[in-house]
Amino acid sequence: MPSRNLDGMNPLANYRIPFMGLKPGNHEFQVDVDSEFFACFPESEIQSANGTVDVILEYTKTTMTLRLELNLTWKVPCGRCLEELTFPLLHDERIAIRFGEKTEITETLWILGKNEYDLDLSQIIYEMSHLAIPSNKVHENESDCDPNMLGYTLNESEEESEKPSDPRWDALKNL
Repeated sequence: MPSRNLDGMNPLANYRIPFMGLKPGNHEFQVDVDSEFFACFPESEIQSANGTVDVILEYTKTTMTLRLELNLTWKVPCGRCLEELTFPLLHDERIAIRFGEKTEITETLWILGKNEYDLDLSQIIYEMSHLAIPSNKVHENESDCDPNMLGYTLNESEEESEKPSDPRWDALKNL
């Protein structure tokens, strides 16, 4: 889906896909995701990321299935040396969509009320992005880290290990 801002005031309007009027079958969209998207979520751990979400909407008269494939690159400081790293954020999601009296959203099933005419993908894209965050944000090989920073952190930990321990606490270690 090309970048479009349906509502000049709402930057998340680009993440809404209208389904009313679609013919039954598969419909493919591509949504661009960038730092502006994550700026709409103040609590987001992700600040600088770019990429796309491929969306396939399988539409029938009574149900829809939404398949999303997230493919982002995320810039974050290395947890070991603070040098900027680029991590891939990859995640796939499949959501069943039914029609009902009122709108109810769960992790794997969306029930759309009578007055719904589009799918707001902003929250699911936000959640998928955060689920894709690696637990350890460091260079794959320590040799890729900034040696100056590594030397600083190693010296700091050596200094801590050289400090004499408090005898009051040493007695507790024997318990």
